[in-house]
Order: sequence, then structure tokens, then C-alpha cells
Amino acid sequence: MEKTACLIVDVQQSVVSALPDGGEELTEKLSRLITWCRQQMVPLVYVRHDDGEDRISEIDSRIKPKESEIVIDKSYPSAFLETDLESWCSEQGITQLIVAGMMTEFCIDATIKSAFERGYQVLVPQGCCATVDNEYLTAQQTEEFFEKRIWQGRYAQIFSLESLLSQPVKK
Repeated sequence: MEKTACLIVDVQQSVVSALPDGGEELTEKLSRLITWCRQQMVPLVYVRHDDGEDRISEIDSRIKPKESEIVIDKSYPSAFLETDLESWCSEQGITQLIVAGMMTEFCIDATIKSAFERGYQVLVPQGCCATVDNEYLTAQQTEEFFEKRIWQGRYAQIFSLESLLSQPVKK
């Protein structure tokens, strides 16, 4: 049986505020995912990007971690590169990761591929990764492209958030 942890990547105030709705839709979905993880006793790991020079911003207050939950700071797009994430997963016996957060085409993509390369089964709930429009694609096009063409069946399994939330809560 797979032992699962959930990574909430780069959902920091400075990044979420760049979303058109100020991050309301993303943080609402992540709040539901986080609540389910807590009910299921699935460990939550919050990952923050540190740009250096004391510019690390705090995790969005709408999904704030509890004191007992892990926060890992990273300096590269992948949550694994030069962090304690891999050793923590190994110590905990984690073999499966749920990955959600920001920015789809950068840190989420790098983390998913790094997890896959390390042998983790990766799960991505639809709509729980976000980005902003760029000069080539809208945010929605980017998110759909990565979910359907890059990750699905290659690096991760994509599933609906509703299907996860409908799983019975462990007692």
C-alpha cells in the first residue's frame, strides 16, 4: 500500500496575489484538499520559494500550515534540489505524492518531474495548480496543457479533486 504525503508548493502571498482573482479559486480548492489530507492523516509539506536577499514571502494566510506541519524552503524550481524533502520522505516511508500549488510551468512541473525521477507515484488534482497568463498562453491553456499533454500518463496521474474528496474519511 502506498504511503502518501501532499506537497503544497509556492502558495505564497506574493505569488498568489498575481492571480486575477487574488488567488480565491486556488486557495478555496487547496483548503478543501488540505482539510481532506488532515482528516485522512496524510502529511502536509508546504514548500516556499526563497529568492534570497530576505525576499521569502509567507504562505498565503488562507491555507496557513499548522505548527505541526512541515515547511521547507527551496532556492530552485524543484522542491527536491538541495532541500531535505527527499530524506524526509524516505524517513517517513512516503512512496506517493500529491502535488498542488504554483506556478504550473515552473516549480510545479520541476517538482513533479523530480519526484517521478526519484520513483514516487505522483498525483495531481485537477485545478489545484495555477499560473498566470504569459505572452504565449493564457493561464488556463498552460494549466490544461501541462495536465493533459505533459504530466498525464507520463509523470503523474491527474484526477478530479471531487473524486479524492469523496473518499471515505479514516476514523
